[in-house]
Amino acid sequence: MSINPSTNLMRLLSPDRIREVETNFGGGFASGKAAPGQGLAGIVVTRRRPAHFVALTEDGRIDAMLAQSGKLGAVLEKRGSINVNQAQTGAGDCDGPLTPAPTLKTIDPYDVAIAMPAADGEPAVSDADRDAWQKFRVAYNAAIEMPPYTVTGTLLLLPSQDPLSLAERGTELFLAVLNPTVELAGMAIKDIPRDSILVNRSHIRRVKATMAA
Repeated sequence: MSINPSTNLMRLLSPDRIREVETNFGGGFASGKAAPGQGLAGIVVTRRRPAHFVALTEDGRIDAMLAQSGKLGAVLEKRGSINVNQAQTGAGDCDGPLTPAPTLKTIDPYDVAIAMPAADGEPAVSDADRDAWQKFRVAYNAAIEMPPYTVTGTLLLLPSQDPLSLAERGTELFLAVLNPTVELAGMAIKDIPRDSILVNRSHIRRVKATMAA
């Protein structure tokens, strides 16, 4: 898949936004298991500021605090405008820091391609949910094309769900990807949570998936 990113897309790769990376070659993606720390690389979420999240759109990155109560996934699924505080965007050049965006007070969830906690935020999938899903759902190794991004990771789906149909309209707008990696123009975005992110099904163009061993 060939991607020709614009300048503002390349701002996502700013070194100022790359946090400490911890590499783990334990093969969580290959095994289909979703325990924390089994991703190939990524940040460990600390929960110090649960409302702090990051949204990747087709135009760049938004870093903000939820101004309304609730977990990120539940807020997104309401499908209404999300109220935010302390918003910053990737409006600088590729080497510049995020820029405060004081006029950005709401975000349309349909504009969000990928939602995830910041390094000090709340995990996108709770430990309890992940443990339950591992027991009762089917694990798939998946590559998800959602231009300009490519997401790889583990999907835990209900037995009745076909991973190849995830680009179609569903009851849930966002889908959890465990042990994720995200690429833009063939380059990995390193400050991705290693445990889980949320991808917007309306942005998915193609899914390649195989059942995990």
